[in-house]
Amino acid sequence: METMTYRPKNAFAGYKTNEIMGLTPVQLILKVYDYVIVNSKKHDYEKVNAGLTQLIASLNFDYKEVSLGFFRIYRYCQAESKKGNYEEIEKHIGELRSAWAKAFKLA
Repeated sequence: METMTYRPKNAFAGYKTNEIMGLTPVQLILKVYDYVIVNSKKHDYEKVNAGLTQLIASLNFDYKEVSLGFFRIYRYCQAESKKGNYEEIEKHIGELRSAWAKAFKLA
C-alpha cells in the first residue's frame, strides 16, 4: 500500500493560485507592483525584471497614449535594474502603486 506524503509547498501553491485567480485586474496589477517593490528591496534583478516584463505584457495598446506612458516607465525601470539602481525602481513603481490604489480606493 502506498502512503500519502504531505507536501506543504504544493498545498501552498494551490492556495496562492486560488487567491490570485480571485483577484480583480486592478488587484493583480497591485500584486505585481508589490512583487517588483519587494524584489527591488532585495536587489533581485531576475525577479524585478520578471515583474516589469509582466507589467509590460499587460498593457493594452488600444489606448496608445496611456499605454506608451506606462511602457516608458517600465522600460526605464528595467534599465535602472540593469544598473543596480533599485531605489529608483522602488520610487517610481511605489508611486504608480499608490496612484492605482487611490484611484480604485484599495490599500
